[in-house]
Amino acid sequence: MNTAIVAIPKPALILGLLGLIPFFAPVVTLWNGDPMLAGGALSLQFGYAAVILSFLGGVHWGRALAGDRYGPTGPRLLWSVVPSLLGWVLLLTPDMVVILIGFVIAFALAFLVDIKAVKAGMFPVWYGTLRKILTIGVLAALLLTLAASFSAVPVGA
Repeated sequence: MNTAIVAIPKPALILGLLGLIPFFAPVVTLWNGDPMLAGGALSLQFGYAAVILSFLGGVHWGRALAGDRYGPTGPRLLWSVVPSLLGWVLLLTPDMVVILIGFVIAFALAFLVDIKAVKAGMFPVWYGTLRKILTIGVLAALLLTLAASFSAVPVGA
């Protein structure tokens, strides 16, 4: 097994991987389920995506409040609320394709910010590895949802 993955605390890895289930469950519904459930499945996935973006911003808020050399700087606190606001705006968007592409961009951006923070020593190296694994999972689920939206199954948000 990859030593970088082994370095991730088991509870963080297990909980993180379990956290991917709500991203993939709607994909299964869209590809195999009743078209009448598609809208609800999308709403659940989009709502969960917004919540997880808020969580990712909260990690930076917590780091800013830790009282160490990475204290509450303006840019750090500003970034900590950006993912929540992006998620909220995307939930207000009427176009499902725009929402999906927006979430893909938002999660990729959050990943890049987190990796920069890991490299700066703000977070442990294992956090960067975990974020990489989970971001790949989230992006895969969102892109599969986008692909399903262009399939023969009628899908609506």
